[in-house]
Amino acid sequence: MENYRIRKIDAHTWQLEDPFRTYLYLIEGTERAVLIDAGNGFSGLKEVIASLTDKPVSVVLTHGHFDHTGCAGLFESCSIHREDVSVLEEGFDRKAREHQVKRFAELFDVPLSKEEERYLIDVKKPEKLSFLSGGDRLELGGRTLEVIETPGHTRGCICFLDRENQYLFAGDTGCNREILVYFDHSGTVKDVMESDEKLLALKDQYKEIWPGHHECPMDASIIEDYRQAAETILKNPGIGEKISLDSGYKILYNYKTIGVSYTESHIS
Repeated sequence: MENYRIRKIDAHTWQLEDPFRTYLYLIEGTERAVLIDAGNGFSGLKEVIASLTDKPVSVVLTHGHFDHTGCAGLFESCSIHREDVSVLEEGFDRKAREHQVKRFAELFDVPLSKEEERYLIDVKKPEKLSFLSGGDRLELGGRTLEVIETPGHTRGCICFLDRENQYLFAGDTGCNREILVYFDHSGTVKDVMESDEKLLALKDQYKEIWPGHHECPMDASIIEDYRQAAETILKNPGIGEKISLDSGYKILYNYKTIGVSYTESHIS
């Protein structure tokens, strides 16, 4: 269990943080539970889950990136938006995993044993997927999660709304740092703005936002910050700072405490 830091949000909701600083969320109802995102693939996750709930657990993914899907194949059921299936599959390519594991270990200064490194690289992708769409409702028994489509970071990004407890589980749709909208499989800055407008229309339904990374919980007001940043970029695409990357570049526009990274081909 040493790979996962546990934070109890309430009596039936937990945040787990893995060594590469990705958050997973265990949401428990009276009949079943769901794990929102599956981290980078560190060992010990099923044991941690079993220590927190005796309910059957299925995995639901906010998007298909490597750092959110790693342990998804350990569970009998895994659901994702159709638009991100290819993104998930890319993340389980062995060479891609080797590269990402080594890169993240250096980035987050995490020493890995040979056994843990092998576990991370060899972890299996889900054998069977089911698909989620906007408006779907996950009934857990006395608790419901509603799926909201929020393309931007990827085309298949989704959030999960818990109206009763007023939580929004946002994945990488927004965090108190920077949203990346420059991958081949990303949506556009326009998508970001429209997704934020969709979330703003529901702002009375959540008070806390629980993201996939960085500071949390976030205040709901950060969604308006992202909307304004995206709108500014659409009006003035050259406003950001061009920054070199290992492969190519990104344009970063900082606004208040957040930022949007994009390229010219991902504006609208």
